[in-house]
Amino acid sequence: MKYRIKSVCVFCGAREGTSPVFRETAFESGRLLGKKGIKLVYGGSRDGLMGAAADGALAAGGEVLGVLPQKLASKELAHTKIQQLLTVDSMARRKDILMNESDLFLILPGGLGTLDELFEVLTANTLGFSDKPVVILNIDGFYSGLIDWLEKIAEFGLSRHPRDLFAVITDVASLDSLIERNT
Repeated sequence: MKYRIKSVCVFCGAREGTSPVFRETAFESGRLLGKKGIKLVYGGSRDGLMGAAADGALAAGGEVLGVLPQKLASKELAHTKIQQLLTVDSMARRKDILMNESDLFLILPGGLGTLDELFEVLTANTLGFSDKPVVILNIDGFYSGLIDWLEKIAEFGLSRHPRDLFAVITDVASLDSLIERNT
């Protein structure tokens, strides 16, 4: 089934991590979305991979919506160059807005917050509260261990198989192809 992707939520780290490939991929992912006229929706930070993705979208003339809890915004983490920044009172409210404002979820490398957001979306899809596609960009095998673990859970009959939950790609060119096939 084809659908119109107007906005993509990018879940990724507020830190850059140790691999320069992570930052490059975050920037290029944002830039691709901006070039295609797809709004980038994300966590609102100027730092780390989040900031790189937003900077990429902005560099391509794209629209960016950030959603940041007030507690983090007050620590001066807010990206001041994006077109729209919503400050909210909790992480739960942040995730609600991110999920409601997005047509597709793109998962880039990140830490516990990224995993929390990924599992929230997968759970909502599994339980029928949502049916929005999830794409994991598995840069340099970053998510391979997680995908293996999710396959093990499915083997034990405790969850659907990962191939039924999300698509896995390994580079930005694959993201471009996936978007083209599905719009």
